[in-house]
Amino acid sequence: MKITLCGSMYHIEGMLNAKHALGKLGYEIETPDLSETSGYEGLSDTKRTVKKQRLIQQHLDKINTSDAILVFNQEKKGVAGYIGGNSLMEMAFAYEQGIEIFLLHDAHAMGYADEIYGMQPITLNGRIDAIHTYFTSLPRTFVSSKSPIKLRAVSRGMRRAGIRTLVLPRPTQSNVPEQPRTIEETYTGAENRHDVLKEKTSEESPTYLATLESGNHAIHPRHNDFSSTVAILEKVGSERKTGITVELEFPKAMTDKVPAIYPDLGTLAQKEYGSTSKDPFPHFTNGKVNRLHLMESAVFNVAAQMET
Repeated sequence: MKITLCGSMYHIEGMLNAKHALGKLGYEIETPDLSETSGYEGLSDTKRTVKKQRLIQQHLDKINTSDAILVFNQEKKGVAGYIGGNSLMEMAFAYEQGIEIFLLHDAHAMGYADEIYGMQPITLNGRIDAIHTYFTSLPRTFVSSKSPIKLRAVSRGMRRAGIRTLVLPRPTQSNVPEQPRTIEETYTGAENRHDVLKEKTSEESPTYLATLESGNHAIHPRHNDFSSTVAILEKVGSERKTGITVELEFPKAMTDKVPAIYPDLGTLAQKEYGSTSKDPFPHFTNGKVNRLHLMESAVFNVAAQMET
C-alpha cells in the first residue's frame, strides 16, 4: 500500500519520522518535495508562481498513484490540528478518487471543519500505527499477481467504486504467451489465472478475488494493435464479473519487436527507454497515460457493477 504524506513543511521533521515508522510496517511512503522549504527568496511573482505550480502538480501526481493520504496536521499558528490551503486542496483531490484520508489529529478547531469532515477523514488521534490497524481490519482481496502496478490498480479501482479493501498478492500462471496478441488469448489468460486463484485460496477465506490480464488486440485492418485489459472481480459466494477494455493503439515500431526481440512491451520499455516499471504507455503519450490508470479504470468499470 502506498501512502502520500500531506502537511505544512513546518512539520517536515515529523513527517519524515512518520515515513520511517510506516516504512518499517511495509508501506511505501511519499513526502512533499523538500525543496519547498526554501528557494523562494528573491524570486519574482511569476517565478514564484511557476515554482509553486510545479510543486503542486508534483504532489498531486504522487496522490494520483496512492492508496491513501495522511494529513500531518499538528498544531501551527496556535491552532490545534492545523490544515492549510495546500493540504485542504490535496484532501479534496484524494476524496474525489475515493482513497482514504487519514488525519493525524482532530481538526475541529479549523474554521472550515465542516468541509474537512464532509470528506469523511479517519482521525488517528496521534497514533501513526493506527493506519496499519485500520488496513489490516479491512476485507481482503487476493490478486492473481505480484505486479505492483496490478495490485495498486485493483486497490484504487475498487476504492473508486466505494469498496475499501486490503489487497494482497497471490500470483498464478496465465498459461498463455507472455504478450497475448489476441483478445481470445488475453481472455483465456485471465480466466486461467482466476480459476487457479479461486482454487488455491479457498481455505484462506478472502472476501474478494481479482485478476487483470493485459494484451494486444487487432480490432480494425486500418490500425495497428490496441492495448486491452481483461478484468475479473469476484466477491466470494457471488457471481464472477468480467470486463474487457480496449485502450490505446500501439506504435508499430513497438509491436514489431514483440516477441521477436522482447517477450512483452513492458520489457521493451525497460530495455529501450530505461523505464523503472514495465510500462510502455508514457513513452508514446508524452507521459500523459500510464498503465496503472488504464488498469485502474478497467477495474473500476467492473467494480462499479458489483455487490458490495
